[in-house]
Amino acid sequence: MFKVLMFPLRTVILFFKLSGVKGGLLFGLGIVVGLLIAPQTGPELRASLAARLAEGRTGGLPRDEDLSL
Repeated sequence: MFKVLMFPLRTVILFFKLSGVKGGLLFGLGIVVGLLIAPQTGPELRASLAARLAEGRTGGLPRDEDLSL
């Protein structure tokens, strides 16, 4: 059980060994920036994508409001 709990920590340590400290810091910085500027929450994004897919299957043209970022 302890090995299973330690797996994420070992993975992070291995990542830092392979990429170096700079690579790990840049990776972490990218995650932080991505979370700060994310335009929608997960459920909102999934609902929006599902609506766009359903619209595309029916052959309808996307509305102007769907194209906005």
